[in-house]
Amino acid sequence: MLEKTGRRWLRVIHIVFIASLMGGLASILTIHLISGLDTHQLFIANYSIYTLFNMVVTWSFYGVVTTGLVYSVFTHWGLTKHWWIIGKWTGTVVLFVLVWIWLGPAINGMVALSDIGMKASDVPHDYAEYHNTLTPVIAVAMLIMFTLISITIFRPWGQRSQKYEMRRGMVLSLTGIGVVLGVSLGVIGYYDLESYRNMEIGNPDLNRVPDGIHRGSVSYSGFEYTVAVKVNESMIVGVGVVQNRDSEYARFAEGIIPRVIEKQSPDVDGITGATTTSKCLMKAIETALEGAI
Repeated sequence: MLEKTGRRWLRVIHIVFIASLMGGLASILTIHLISGLDTHQLFIANYSIYTLFNMVVTWSFYGVVTTGLVYSVFTHWGLTKHWWIIGKWTGTVVLFVLVWIWLGPAINGMVALSDIGMKASDVPHDYAEYHNTLTPVIAVAMLIMFTLISITIFRPWGQRSQKYEMRRGMVLSLTGIGVVLGVSLGVIGYYDLESYRNMEIGNPDLNRVPDGIHRGSVSYSGFEYTVAVKVNESMIVGVGVVQNRDSEYARFAEGIIPRVIEKQSPDVDGITGATTTSKCLMKAIETALEGAI
């Protein structure tokens, strides 16, 4: 059980994470509502939103959940003793689904499309769909946050009548296992992604590449990325994506193709929000050129 001083500090940290989460969402909404931006300014605005989401909203949410969990387990309140605590955890799960199923993908889509430059004819429609998602989702998320804060302050529902109460040791064991598994999978996934996002892309000597169409492939996470690179007179004149992952963000990554042709190299800037797939396609282009030498 936490002593009085420990509970006080934990409440302070919990409140700081809540304020950070709400501040992050409010900042995203404020930037999102700025109008009259040109293409470059739009990318800067969306990149700021993307950074706020990943660096502030995501980590603040994890902080809120972690401190709330510790407070429940290590004080007399418990996880399931009181209806208002169950209500808080239910609201937290709803908030998680709302933010990571709707808000996160919309932000990724917006920053990816604005990074491409939105020159393709079908891009403005896709962008508008993502753009129109943000305001209502953030409004609902903020409403949920205010509701959770109100539940904490007023505790509108009393204690449950429990025939069987989970022992604290069992709660700690289950919580510990869940935390260890979650952190382990998260760390493994993070370093796996980083290994691809940071892999070096070579610059094959185009003077040694014969004219023709050359194929190259890269495998990642069970997906095959295959490209066909057309070379004529030592110049890359076209790149076709033969096989790609079936998702919107994977298709956004194909925005690197004009950059490859312009720079005459597979080593270009990836598409923000679709970085991993961008790297895989760059590597496939490099493989195609190197394999032709």
